[in-house]
Amino acid sequence: MMSEREMLHVLSVTTLASFLTGINARILIVGIPELAHSLGADVEQVFWFTQAYMLGSTAAQLIVGRLSDLYGRVNLFSLGFLLFSFPALLCGFSSDPLQLILLRLIQGVGAAFLMTLSLTIITDAVPRERLGTWIGVNQVAFRAGSLIGLTLGGLILDRMGWRWLFWFYVPIGIASVLWSKVRLRERYGPIERPRVDTLGFLIFTSSISLILLSLTLAAYGAHNIRKSILLASLGLILLIVFTYWERRFPSPALDLRLFRSWQFTGGIVAQFLYSLAFGSVSALLVIYLSVLRGYSASLTGLSLLPFELAFLIFGTLGGRLSDAYGYAPVTLIGLILASASLYSMSSFSMQTPPQLLLASMLLLGCGAGLFVTPNTSSIMASSPVERRGVASSMRTLSFNVGFALSLNLCILTMTRFIPYDLASRLIAAHTIVNLEEAGVLARALSETFRVQSFIVASAMLFSISRLPLGRVKGS
Repeated sequence: MMSEREMLHVLSVTTLASFLTGINARILIVGIPELAHSLGADVEQVFWFTQAYMLGSTAAQLIVGRLSDLYGRVNLFSLGFLLFSFPALLCGFSSDPLQLILLRLIQGVGAAFLMTLSLTIITDAVPRERLGTWIGVNQVAFRAGSLIGLTLGGLILDRMGWRWLFWFYVPIGIASVLWSKVRLRERYGPIERPRVDTLGFLIFTSSISLILLSLTLAAYGAHNIRKSILLASLGLILLIVFTYWERRFPSPALDLRLFRSWQFTGGIVAQFLYSLAFGSVSALLVIYLSVLRGYSASLTGLSLLPFELAFLIFGTLGGRLSDAYGYAPVTLIGLILASASLYSMSSFSMQTPPQLLLASMLLLGCGAGLFVTPNTSSIMASSPVERRGVASSMRTLSFNVGFALSLNLCILTMTRFIPYDLASRLIAAHTIVNLEEAGVLARALSETFRVQSFIVASAMLFSISRLPLGRVKGS
């Protein structure tokens, strides 16, 4: 059994990884209008600044989890820091949207190592009865990074320019590599003969890419609908082929037998639906605050702090409550609060009182915090030790796929109420030309928030279905 001091060493490294990815997740959000303006990006390219990162992370999940189960965790974890930090340096030198999108794709591959292996290493290290609490602490590190990313991101934009949004945390990444080498020791001993499912990896990556591309084309207008349907159909066919292949390959990239546990399956589905709704919330709020309300980058970042602070507090509380009362009831309460908050945001307009903005963001943070940590703990605790890398990959995979699809769903919903070209012009211009255009954009945002609220509500079914199980039992 690992000593308390050794567990703290493990937590320090994994917390640093979560902190770094938290900064990265939010430091770019407040810069979306500035990036669109400086690089001449349209709406689709703006969302791909984030979506490319998620696609890279999603594609790599299949290989990362399996490699960690076959070869160990620590060396791959250190590699992830390098793959995450070096592309960030190059992002700051981007001269057009496509360059930035490509580099964000590569950076996402590094993030796949960090997100998957930090949870795997924690689960290997801590007792099961304290897993929720320790994962909660790890999630708090992500939210703390998000807080700093929001506030510091706005300050950097206003004083130093958008390129420093990427250069700022490169030294942190380099320091993280050194810290992981000093503090982490490999404690997992692989029990299988190494064999990588390369074909499964390629099939799944192709499937996800085709589906995302189909949604991208659909967002550009009705004239692309036939191409969009064709690509989506090909993507779904490949997904079916992937499932067939994985069930027969002796060393699969994704071990589908894990889905025999409803505690695991329900958590994965709930995670996907949560991510499908939340993936574009921050970007929508930034557009609302900076374009409709006319806030500066600094003020926009500060306005998002209530959500991050509430998530920070209730993420820790959610982990402790799940250890005490079980995962299902805590996640259900979190989803109820989050859905109510998103529905409240659907009423936002240019005249919305600041008190309502504050209350909605606080409620959203409370709900998200109560859901994410217990749900993550339930997924990890329900998997055997030799499959924890794959289980963590599946959890992150469900998050990333939902997140990426959320951005496309957001565009599809918005462009039902506002012309694509008008949306691009308003976002890049930082200002509303007239009240009529303001009303059109406000309605588009309102309907998108309402759709997200209903998606979160649908995830409640998968928490309710797990209520009789209570606390996860040891395997």
